[in-house]
Amino acid sequence: MFPTLNYLDVARLHEQVFRNILRDLKQHRARRSGGAFIPDDLDPELPLDDFFARYTAGDRYGRFTIVDFAVSDRNATITFQHMACFSGGGAELTYTVHGTEVEIARPGAVVLS
Repeated sequence: MFPTLNYLDVARLHEQVFRNILRDLKQHRARRSGGAFIPDDLDPELPLDDFFARYTAGDRYGRFTIVDFAVSDRNATITFQHMACFSGGGAELTYTVHGTEVEIARPGAVVLS
């Protein structure tokens, strides 16, 4: 599926953008590509190190995983997946960034295994 990258430095550098994207994922999960994979208990307010430990680090089999976060120019992209044996999927969503505010730009690709 998607390789897991260490996005923590980028998230620290653009923390408000990262958190606003997470808030959008939580609030609008039913309308976002791959939203069925976003857990109800997604916590955008966790300290970044705790967030990375909960949603990225370690054995991620059968668990929601944020695999990448990138920012370039006026766009930010978040990639996540939920993989298990014979099932799962994920999405890559692109947001337009205005200062620290974000707006979904492209629904992204949903990949199912």
